[in-house]
Amino acid sequence: MRLLALVLLVLAPIGAACAPPTAPGGGSALEAAPTPPRTLLMVVNTEVSNLSMKIIGPTNPERTTRLFNAGLTIIDGQGNPRPYLVESLPQLNSESWRVLPDGRMETIYKLRPGLTWHDGQPLTADDVAFAQQVYTAAGLPVWEPKPQDRIERLTTVDPLTVRVEWRSPFLDNGQGLDPLPHHLLSEPFAAFQQDPAAQRDAFLSLRFWTTEYAGAGPYRVVGWEPASHIEAVAFDGHALGRPKIDRLVLRFINDENAVLATLLAGQVHLSISQAIRFEHAMILRREAGFDSGEGKGKNLFLATSTTTAVPQHRAEYQQTAALLDPRARRAFAHAIDKESINEGIFEGQAPIPYTFVPAQAPYYPEVDRAITKYPYDPRRTEQLMSEAGYAKDRDGFFVSPSGDRLRPSLWNSTGAQREKLLAIVVDTWTRAGIEVQPYVMPNALERDQQARATYPGILIHGISLAETGSAQSLSSEQIGTPANRWNGNNRGGFSHPEYDRLFERFNSTLDRGEQVRAFIQMMRLQSELVSNFPLHYGLNVTSHAAALRGPEAGVNETNNHWNIHEWELT
Repeated sequence: MRLLALVLLVLAPIGAACAPPTAPGGGSALEAAPTPPRTLLMVVNTEVSNLSMKIIGPTNPERTTRLFNAGLTIIDGQGNPRPYLVESLPQLNSESWRVLPDGRMETIYKLRPGLTWHDGQPLTADDVAFAQQVYTAAGLPVWEPKPQDRIERLTTVDPLTVRVEWRSPFLDNGQGLDPLPHHLLSEPFAAFQQDPAAQRDAFLSLRFWTTEYAGAGPYRVVGWEPASHIEAVAFDGHALGRPKIDRLVLRFINDENAVLATLLAGQVHLSISQAIRFEHAMILRREAGFDSGEGKGKNLFLATSTTTAVPQHRAEYQQTAALLDPRARRAFAHAIDKESINEGIFEGQAPIPYTFVPAQAPYYPEVDRAITKYPYDPRRTEQLMSEAGYAKDRDGFFVSPSGDRLRPSLWNSTGAQREKLLAIVVDTWTRAGIEVQPYVMPNALERDQQARATYPGILIHGISLAETGSAQSLSSEQIGTPANRWNGNNRGGFSHPEYDRLFERFNSTLDRGEQVRAFIQMMRLQSELVSNFPLHYGLNVTSHAAALRGPEAGVNETNNHWNIHEWELT
């Protein structure tokens, strides 16, 4: 009864938003329509605050901004770039992609003819060049910096052609060069340039970014109810073709159980990634028959990160000296019972991680052969600890040669699943003779970047499975320091000259095969040195009704509704 009441409460605003208009004299204006428009009902678990593709925001804002935006290129469900607003991708060693004699690089992008914005105005090369000015404007540090931080100059060749001059060579896939409508934003941007301090907030608060948004994506905004939903219609001028589903309602529901209720009731077609968790997907299987065959709903799982325990590698912060010794780190790795973690958190249904590469990566078999693995083996733990100079005392816990008991701290964030993981890891290490000291970080400390970079023992956190994200997470340039306000992604301060050399090769080569080989060697090296202890994959869940055809699990380099214009409601 409580679940039914919750469903009705959640769906009331959606029903109102999707109700057919009333005809003069009463009744529905759609009653006589031979083929009423189909409406896709989607739900996301966060309030949408803006629709820009490049404004940095929480929990991957691209989950929602993709619906209303188009870039020069798009990454497909296999992780490959495809032309979007452009006619074709630049080809290396041609006029469209050249490495210059001075070491710089140049790419040429030619837009498709006849492109328009949602308001019907032409979309041209001027909009791409104007966007570059906005994204790099001093005083507007709100945009994702890549790839603009690599660009020396971006100019227009003609109304459909853009030339990009890059400071150094790299494998450019056209991502991040998202245009902005010059005809709508040039005046307020000029006002900002005249007085950045006074006009910054005014520029970022324009209704353009929300209720009056005009992008070039598959759907055009026609209604926005704050804290409730966005309504949109299929964009006839979409570069890849008009979407097959006529209308869309994107509902904001920040309660995971309420999202689950709508799926169980069959009153929503799709929950966007991260709107529910793994345990909710299991409820959908048990109670609604999801994943059981034709005519049933489906759960799509994507491993987006590796949740890993990262030892502090900097001696000035590490309070457990043993963790600075690779032999002891290997011993700790052999003392982790990953099967217990998988059973306790994922009902034994998830893959077991040994590195930061998802199993669907085409080169995963090569990574799997190259890396060193540390299967659960307490006897091997004892052997390695002995080699490092540690023995067990009469209580069965490891002590140093001077008799000091090994008591490393283990930090994790708050939350039911995180705290369950913490308890399992503490148990498995304790049983192996490591008297670990668990610590659940309060929210204030979790937001403290300095604390997350200078922790005294081991920190549990997630490392992205997107290729570039995982590669840079162990590079020296990503170590948090006072100079970068502790903002680096290399939480544990791992540093090795060979890894940095490989990372530089990974970043600068124009040969995809060489880039993959460098990445594989980086994964091999960090596993040998035990830079961290992989615990489990972070699984994102997307659930959809049987009537919806087209969603796929996708890959980390894109979102799983990259092809929403091809989806169908049956």
